[in-house]
Amino acid sequence: MTTRKSLKRGLVAICATLMLAVSSHGVAVAGYGDGESDDGDNSVEGTVEQTITIDGDVVPGGTDTITVSVPAKCWWSAFPGDEKEFAGVWMVYVGLIPLSALFMPTLDEVNEAIEKDKKTPGQWYMGECVEDATAADYTKYLGACQTWFPDACIPKWFGWYEESRGEPPTIIQPEELALAAQALIEIPEPQVEQNPKLAGTDNTTLVNLDTAFWVTDPAAVGGDDGVHELRATIPETGVWVEVRAETDGLQIASPVGSTTCAPHEALTAWEPGQDPACAVAFNRASTHYPGGFPVTVSSAWTTSWRGGIGGAETDSGALDPITTDTTVNISVAEVQSVVTD
Repeated sequence: MTTRKSLKRGLVAICATLMLAVSSHGVAVAGYGDGESDDGDNSVEGTVEQTITIDGDVVPGGTDTITVSVPAKCWWSAFPGDEKEFAGVWMVYVGLIPLSALFMPTLDEVNEAIEKDKKTPGQWYMGECVEDATAADYTKYLGACQTWFPDACIPKWFGWYEESRGEPPTIIQPEELALAAQALIEIPEPQVEQNPKLAGTDNTTLVNLDTAFWVTDPAAVGGDDGVHELRATIPETGVWVEVRAETDGLQIASPVGSTTCAPHEALTAWEPGQDPACAVAFNRASTHYPGGFPVTVSSAWTTSWRGGIGGAETDSGALDPITTDTTVNISVAEVQSVVTD
């Protein structure tokens, strides 16, 4: 991905930007939340700051109102120039694209806006989208903007925003909010206890003996049902999403023994007189591992979301999986037996 192409870098840069816009059906393009800009500053194109309310059973948990960076597909970008520069760029742009193109203002509309510009302090803004956005993405973005903020939304692909009005409104779609909400899910690494532990050692066990394991924090496996859920809402527009992370349980892997345990098994601590719910039998001693066998304890999570606006659900989908893990070293000793007649 690449950061936004500035429209104020001479004629060559202007033409490059415009050709890029042509390939995206009249929507200027940029990278999708991709770090520093070409100018070397710390602003991140493709992200916007948004205040949301979160509620869920994940860390940090509870209900809170916070401000987060949301990876937006489209947004309003301030044009870095005056009305003459804007007019010049727009004339070239219109010359490259048929006037019937989607959301394309006419030259009369451009000139009318420029005349207003001369009389009222303010700033030009242009619609920008990430480089894989489509005309449908921009249509959806503009439609939401005009529905939620009919008195404040720029009507087409560009607009003059009077200084007294501040900046154009922030528009976040459910899919974009889902990505930000997933980033708030913090699942703790699974820390485990074991039994047996040989006397005088931290975690030494014996060859071919069922060694019980259980997690010390139920959140590491999502409780008995293996689920974490989070709801995020933008109070200003009523956009909401519910993100669900689900795991099959705990995976324990070592060079000499492995197992997978369901969440409720991983939560069951060993008790005298009971078979262990989650156990591994190491099949040889850790003689060649001075620090003990490396044992990786992990949980893999699939994540999905559903969301909408107000009381209506409009969309849903899958998100990237989450994996949490930790590694402990466990020494495995071999008991020598003496056989007598």
